[in-house]
Amino acid sequence: MYRSKFQKEIDALNIGLIQLGSMVAQTIDGSVRALITQDRELCNQIIASKREVNILRAEIESKALRIILMQQPIASDLRIISTALKIITDLERISDQASDICEIVLHLCEEKYRPTIEILPQMGEYAKQMVHGCTNSFTKQDIALAEEIIKIDDLMDELFVKLKKKMINLIKEKSDYADQAIYFLMVGKYFEKIGDHAENIAEWVIFSKTGKHKHNRIL
Repeated sequence: MYRSKFQKEIDALNIGLIQLGSMVAQTIDGSVRALITQDRELCNQIIASKREVNILRAEIESKALRIILMQQPIASDLRIISTALKIITDLERISDQASDICEIVLHLCEEKYRPTIEILPQMGEYAKQMVHGCTNSFTKQDIALAEEIIKIDDLMDELFVKLKKKMINLIKEKSDYADQAIYFLMVGKYFEKIGDHAENIAEWVIFSKTGKHKHNRIL
């Protein structure tokens, strides 16, 4: 009876996490499209969507804490619930960073792009892929998928290094491009941070299955 009720509550928690992960991935996708098209209205939609993300995060947090208080889960179950709490915090921060990207794009909406930005959409695609992947890895308890997300973050870091070198060289060669180059560097840094948060989620997913976080046993 306990396991049946507990599993239903965990299933409800997973559904909420899937919804939150999908919502956050959509904000990343929207921020990339807004960057490419310089769409002011889309930027404002993404910024406004933070409220919906925060509301859903709070609902999931409430469910998780209620399970802990009412069900008094054993260690392996507690790992799952504590991981869910870690995940929603990272997802909320990812949403904030997608919003921050849109705040930057709002400054650029009236300007023609001078530097080419092909690296940034690639970073955005990795970011979206990582958010989908790390959320799925938790709901499916799939360590192999979590480990794949960690590897993708290395590719994200490589793209940021490439972007940084390109923008620095551009500033040296064409000083009148400097403002936009700095803005694009900031966007790239936000994508890199999104990748870091997704990697963090993947590492907590591994913990939820093994009790180890970055090779250290916690629970």
